[in-house]
Amino acid sequence: MSFFAIALWAATITTVTKSPDPVGKYEKFELTVALGGTYTNPYDPTQIDLSATFTSPSGKAWKVNGFYNGSQYKVRFAANEVGNWTYTVSATDASGTGANPGGTFTVATSAYHGWVHVGPNNRYLCCDDGTSFYGVGSCCCWGVTTAYVNTMQQYKWNTWFYWNGTYDQSGGNNLIESKSSGIGKYDQGKCTRIDTLIAWSEARGLAMVLVVWPHDYLASAMPGSWTDAWSSNAYSSIVSCANFYSDTASWSYQQKLYRYIIARWGYSRALGGWQTVDEIQGTDGASGLSGSSPVTQPTAAWIVKIGDFFHTNDPFKHPTNCSGYGANWTAANQANDMTNVETYGGGSATGEASTCQSMWNQVAKPCMSGESGSDSAHVRIWASFANGISMTPMMWQLNQGLSTTALQAFPPFASFVADIDFAHYTNLTKATVTVSGSTAYGLKCDQGTYGWMAAGSSGKTMSVAGVPNKTYSLVFFDCTAGTVLSTNSVTVTNGTLTATVPTSASDIAFKALVPVGVQVVAQNMSREMRLRPIMTYENGALVIRGVSIDKNSRIIITTALGGTVAQYAVKDVKVNRIPIGKLAQGVYFAGITSGNNKTLQRIIVK
Repeated sequence: MSFFAIALWAATITTVTKSPDPVGKYEKFELTVALGGTYTNPYDPTQIDLSATFTSPSGKAWKVNGFYNGSQYKVRFAANEVGNWTYTVSATDASGTGANPGGTFTVATSAYHGWVHVGPNNRYLCCDDGTSFYGVGSCCCWGVTTAYVNTMQQYKWNTWFYWNGTYDQSGGNNLIESKSSGIGKYDQGKCTRIDTLIAWSEARGLAMVLVVWPHDYLASAMPGSWTDAWSSNAYSSIVSCANFYSDTASWSYQQKLYRYIIARWGYSRALGGWQTVDEIQGTDGASGLSGSSPVTQPTAAWIVKIGDFFHTNDPFKHPTNCSGYGANWTAANQANDMTNVETYGGGSATGEASTCQSMWNQVAKPCMSGESGSDSAHVRIWASFANGISMTPMMWQLNQGLSTTALQAFPPFASFVADIDFAHYTNLTKATVTVSGSTAYGLKCDQGTYGWMAAGSSGKTMSVAGVPNKTYSLVFFDCTAGTVLSTNSVTVTNGTLTATVPTSASDIAFKALVPVGVQVVAQNMSREMRLRPIMTYENGALVIRGVSIDKNSRIIITTALGGTVAQYAVKDVKVNRIPIGKLAQGVYFAGITSGNNKTLQRIIVK
């Protein structure tokens, strides 16, 4: 009987404390869980497996794993629906599963857009609420201070890269799974450091991409003066460096580490993505790696395996990538959500164009350069943009010589791309942009075209072939001054957009994408909804048609920050005319709820 009582006690959840309630949409909601049992390794889910299930107002269930922070058990979550949520908690150990009935919490509107995902066109990124996200920023892989994140904000960044490494003397100068913590346990100094960086990023609208494995921690010898870091890796106690990717014991511990990382930081809108490994050619297990390496190679098999783990176990679906230095590696590009080739070199427009086009042509995924030189920063940013990259090249790095000149290239670019709806453009392809005697690049799509031309284009004729026959608002932009040179309404009738480039001593960007008036952009906000209503703007009214609407549907128009402008009850299941002609300029959202189905479309009033 005594043994039975102990077994029950080991699986008992004694208390669950929630905070905060109410909580804003996409803000951290945390459960602190007290357990009755004790465990030799509370980090190990095979000893104690803690999780919670959160159920949204629409009925979707989210299972989220818990974690141990060195003194307490926690579950972290962020909600993407406004309204009343419920949660339950369970814990499993060797004696069985204990459950707690949980409770409720309320989610209020917020100004946040949520986690970064791959966009619906698979070429760019968007936030969970459908807002396009173009990454602007660079690397700041260690030594991050409040001064540095303030600098990021000052220069209009929204993205930065941080390494899980031992170089961070500003705090957490260990790996997450460190020699100090021991294999299978997690260094709370490092984890607290990442908590802090996530909080700083959330407060400043930044998305931090976490590099799980910098290459030197999977290498037994490094060239030149670069430090050998394999000896700092806890895995060196159980496996040789060359066998890290293929060893079964290594993989068993890795899965627990990745689960812990997702559980502790996956909830955050400031977690911009997972870079599973950096510069994989610089690791022992990747010896002989080439761009055509088959997936059967142990390194390539591991790339697929770790990518699959994050895809399967991250409920918030942050995008994955891994980087190769100067190589467009097929196995990695196929296994991850984004393609990633590092670009140092000379930083020429033709070089950036070649790298981006190589990634673009290989696989239909967002392209990125996870590390880049900071020489010719201005040209790198604009030339890669005009060749389809989904974020600025991640220059190396903010606290190691990223000059004021380089930093000054970011604000004009951020201003130019701010209103471009990259993620929702369809049939994107390379455009032939012709400016006599000048270097020019661009892309075209069903919605128009955008691109960039080098200095010396002033007064010349620009032509872009294969553009849909529509009327566009054509904007020319001074890339150095960050100012609009001209805005004109241009009608394309023969499939070629032609215009005279205005006068400027700088290089010039252009965009001919947004029709004059109101643009309605479809955004399916519920993956369960298969038949979406069609929204168009006609004669001062939003016209909604579609078989998904019934007489029990509700339509709500809100501002971009969630404030309600108007609510409507459906009267006609075939056509609904909603007057919006008096809306001021700005961005609005028209949401339709029909039973358990929800959809949202963005309205831009110009």
